[in-house]
Amino acid sequence: MTAVLILWAAVLWPIATPVPNQSHELVLIDNISIVDVDQGEVIEGSSILIREGQIVTLGAKPTGSEFVVDGSGRYAIPGMFDMHTHSLKLSPVLFHPLYVASGVTAVRDMGGCIDGDDSWVACAQEKREWTRKVEEGTHIGPRYDQVTSLAINGGSEIPSGLAPALGAGTSEGARLRVVHDQKRGIDFLKTYNNIPRDAYFALANAVKQTNLYLAGHIPTSVTAIEAANAGQRSFEHGMVLILDCYPDIDEIRNADDFFQAYTDEARMRMVTEHDAARCSRIHNAMRRNQVALVPTHTTRKLDAYAANESYRSDSRLRYIPDLLRRMWLGDADSMAKRGSAESYQAIYELGIAQTGVAHRAGVTVLAGTDSPDSFAFPGLSLADELNHLVAAGLSPLDALRSATREPAKFLGLEGKAGVIRSGARADIVLLNSNPLSEIDAVRDVHTVVLAGVVYDREDLKELRSTVEKNASHLSLSPKLVWQLLRSPIMRRQFAD
Repeated sequence: MTAVLILWAAVLWPIATPVPNQSHELVLIDNISIVDVDQGEVIEGSSILIREGQIVTLGAKPTGSEFVVDGSGRYAIPGMFDMHTHSLKLSPVLFHPLYVASGVTAVRDMGGCIDGDDSWVACAQEKREWTRKVEEGTHIGPRYDQVTSLAINGGSEIPSGLAPALGAGTSEGARLRVVHDQKRGIDFLKTYNNIPRDAYFALANAVKQTNLYLAGHIPTSVTAIEAANAGQRSFEHGMVLILDCYPDIDEIRNADDFFQAYTDEARMRMVTEHDAARCSRIHNAMRRNQVALVPTHTTRKLDAYAANESYRSDSRLRYIPDLLRRMWLGDADSMAKRGSAESYQAIYELGIAQTGVAHRAGVTVLAGTDSPDSFAFPGLSLADELNHLVAAGLSPLDALRSATREPAKFLGLEGKAGVIRSGARADIVLLNSNPLSEIDAVRDVHTVVLAGVVYDREDLKELRSTVEKNASHLSLSPKLVWQLLRSPIMRRQFAD
């Protein structure tokens, strides 16, 4: 009985949530070098005047009525987007501070709930509430400009008590899902691997009658070109340009078990038999249909480095709770047993190279990390991903655009976010060096302005410290286990 009471007390014990700084009606960032992501140039010795969370003008002089931030020696970039993340119930105390401390002021979350609430996964209503509080200056975290629901995977993912048809296992179920999520005010539907062919096209046709759109994985039942022509707006993960550019992909696509078919030999053949002409046709379809690529190379790095001790002992693990850390390491262990590091390394490197080819072919590339998937650190890994994009052949400017201007365009926020100009929202990051010279400059954040609220270097250090303390809090593991076990979504996932 005593043990039960102690466990229950741990579950209920509160964990520190960072308190936002005081907001100011007027903020002036003075003597700052502004990185103009539109023109690809640095405007030196300028200033940024902010009123109530919005940029008013550039180049203003101090009048004495503003809260002044000294920008001397710093470079201002727009607040960055991570265009592929996942959020938990406890994100405000575990992940949100890390995003802000890393200069990530907005995310596109690729997970959610299908109905009601969940104890583990953050649902649409919570993300909207977090965003509202960010805008009013009462929460430290990224904005969620759009929200989705539970990934659509053919029905096996649907929690008990809900109609399995909502998983779009049939054409009728696909149409039902669109109506269901439209009523809930969802912005887009995430597609996953196991949607049947007819159901996928029914889903794609149904969303065209609404303000929703499709984004996510390409189901194994359709090709990348078919998905692009059907109107899917983004392809998640760079594997699409490996799988669909392999001439014998149907051998794997039609296998009963993908992982049994995805052998070392198959991976090496995908590399050596990569069909550039086939890939070019995919690029053309993506460009013609304005389909964005979110390659998330961080996820494939796990495959290649699963057994690498340096990778597995990343110093940033101190920000990750013990339960999640164990899950990450377990994931790495499983991956290391699935095949040779050589074949996974070859796939990882090919994926990076193909992102560069796609970019040069005119495909829009958006930066995303898949955090907190294994070894994708919330906020912190966006710099890793931007480095991947530069390794792919993007210039530092184009890599920066993939996390600023281009996500804003994709989300319908052109001119309102992802840029520093009059009328845009005041999400601004001050760096200690010029990211157009070296993209790794995004790791060295000096100040973040979030919805007009200023967080200086010491504030950002405190945010990271708070997360580190929360991650090791004695009550955290019991909380996470309790939430995990009570989650209808996760129970279904474990059963599947």
